[in-house]
Amino acid sequence: MTASSAARPGRFETLEEALRPYFRADGARLLHVFKTVLGVVFATGVSMRLELSAPRTAMVSVVILMMHQHSGMVMARGFYRGLGMLVGNVAALLLIALFPQERVLFLIALVLWIGLCVWGAAWYRNYQSYGFVLAGYATCIAALPSIDHPYEILNNVVTSLSEVSVGIVCASLVSALIFPQHVRDMLLRVGASHFSGFLAFIRTALTGRLSADELGSTHLRLIAERAQLENLRSAAVFEDPDLRIHNNVMTRLASEFLDASARFHSLHQFRHRLRATAGDEAANAIDALYATLANLLPASVDPQQPDLPGLERFERELGQLAGQLPELYAAQSRLFVHADVQSQQLAESGAAQMEAALDSLRLYLRDFIALRLPGAAPDSSHAQQPARIVTRANRMVSFAAGLRATCAIGAVSLFWIASGWTGASGAVISAAIASALYSIMPAPAQATRQMVAGCCAAWLASLFFNFYLLPHLDGFAQLAAVLIPFIMIGSYLNSFPKTATIGLGFNIYFCFISNLTNPSVYAPTLTLDAGFSAMLGIGAASLAYSVVAPYAGDWVTGLYLRQLRRLVATDACYGTLAGLQLRFDSGVRDFVQQISARPATGRYSKAALFAWSFASIEIGRNIIELRETVQDTSLSPGWAASESRVRAAVARMFATPSTPACDDAVQAVNDALSGLTPPKDRSTGEAAALYAHLRAPLNFIRLSLLDNLVPLQAGDSQARP
Repeated sequence: MTASSAARPGRFETLEEALRPYFRADGARLLHVFKTVLGVVFATGVSMRLELSAPRTAMVSVVILMMHQHSGMVMARGFYRGLGMLVGNVAALLLIALFPQERVLFLIALVLWIGLCVWGAAWYRNYQSYGFVLAGYATCIAALPSIDHPYEILNNVVTSLSEVSVGIVCASLVSALIFPQHVRDMLLRVGASHFSGFLAFIRTALTGRLSADELGSTHLRLIAERAQLENLRSAAVFEDPDLRIHNNVMTRLASEFLDASARFHSLHQFRHRLRATAGDEAANAIDALYATLANLLPASVDPQQPDLPGLERFERELGQLAGQLPELYAAQSRLFVHADVQSQQLAESGAAQMEAALDSLRLYLRDFIALRLPGAAPDSSHAQQPARIVTRANRMVSFAAGLRATCAIGAVSLFWIASGWTGASGAVISAAIASALYSIMPAPAQATRQMVAGCCAAWLASLFFNFYLLPHLDGFAQLAAVLIPFIMIGSYLNSFPKTATIGLGFNIYFCFISNLTNPSVYAPTLTLDAGFSAMLGIGAASLAYSVVAPYAGDWVTGLYLRQLRRLVATDACYGTLAGLQLRFDSGVRDFVQQISARPATGRYSKAALFAWSFASIEIGRNIIELRETVQDTSLSPGWAASESRVRAAVARMFATPSTPACDDAVQAVNDALSGLTPPKDRSTGEAAALYAHLRAPLNFIRLSLLDNLVPLQAGDSQARP
């Protein structure tokens, strides 16, 4: 007895020790599964209590909204889902009113409408895109069941909107009230982690020796993380009034990061070129100057509890360093006083760019701290309202997405008319859902193939549920108990990145094909038809993504690369200066993200893509800085013509890239630099400072042309997409 009782606690302790790591690793997933199941059951019960004819739309709404584990994301997605469903149902009413007995004209108009919505979803790649997605396939869901009975469209619209509203409310309540996970916590944690990585990037840029690919990969990763933070910001304002007040601060953080990261990346490139061209004396002196800033950088930032007093002290130290910078540079410049004029001017440009980078870092750090200070009012020192960074895709890529959706849905609609298969309307709906829902994903063809697998499993599960389990149930409690295991399977798969699409597809199509009705109807043929039509529609969408202007092909990469270069050739060189820096930064950020996500196939090697990306960032920003510099009458009379030749040569270089065009741009910059020597009688004071300020961006343009665009020297075939 004693031995048994002594052994029993040991077994329990072993089991507890075994389960503790599991719950630590999978606790968040299990909570997500529990909340999704609770939301679906809640929506089903409310729909049946309100005697809605088919609660599947409410169930599907919960499943899609609860993809996200944070309440702000659920509410943001729910807002745009409701808005999209409203627009889609209004479009359904209009189409039925215009073509009540003309199936061909109705389907043509429907296909064009959905193609337009998919274009919008691909163009606005944020929460707005989800509204376009819903506006597209909501029209199908509301209008197609009424195509043979036009007078039923009003009832369908009212029922559809009611069910969607039930799903949105249930998902939002469960997400916000049951073990809520707030976007604010995630936003601040991810933001602090991103800032810690940014500090490591700055330290590497100032003191390290990395290859262009290594530093470029780090820079691109930080840009992608900043874009994720922008998405979190869009969701956080739905749930947290304090973050709504600080929305301007968060918007400024995005633009300040773009500015600071580009400047410090340029400094790394500058150090590399300076050591290669100016000799060790000047390079060592500038490295020592940069090391003074690197030594001030904190080792890291704790994502959970950032040391705000320490960061405030760091911000004050940056201010002190900014004031001491001229003296520090003067002391270092004595070490290479006998160097040639070009080396001295290069070093002077490096010091000027360090000062600009230091100012950018201070602004970023100031807003980073202000966002986290409890009860702090937004900083009113920024007189100008920060412009919002809008994320948009390439016009032709968006048009191709709309064309793919039009082809897929048009082909299925044509098959419906030609075959006379009454169940083919479900194929049109499935093709619309797959075409719209996955048009905003990085790899839509692969996603739709995974969706087919999830749909097939859901179809088999719905057959088992409808015709084996459902006839034996009595009451809502038993129905909920039987629904729970199926929703749990899909939700758990959805919590893993590799199986997320399969799990989402399983849950969506299990709710859709099972088609719970109030009262229940035993109809095996309808369920079989629904499964076949769903598979056909998703397969058509997948085929369209693979055949019609493939998203991962050279054509798409070439479009993005040309638009990236056009930002420099047109916007940076000749665009209106008001707000140009932010427009340029946000455009480059978006296109760099798109290019970095493309597979390096065919003509486009990773090295060439990196080269064009960073050449665009650095040359474009320095051209804008050159244009924004106050033009003083003390400058030489030929300066305006020299600056115009630089812009024209750089614009030609990016518009029609070639080795001669690159050489011409370098020569134009060299000519401009040679004309920026102040007269002897004005070699000191404000005039000399102005000349030095103008030389800095010119030197960095020259270095970027020589360093980043090396792939041009290997051949012009990669340069001309």
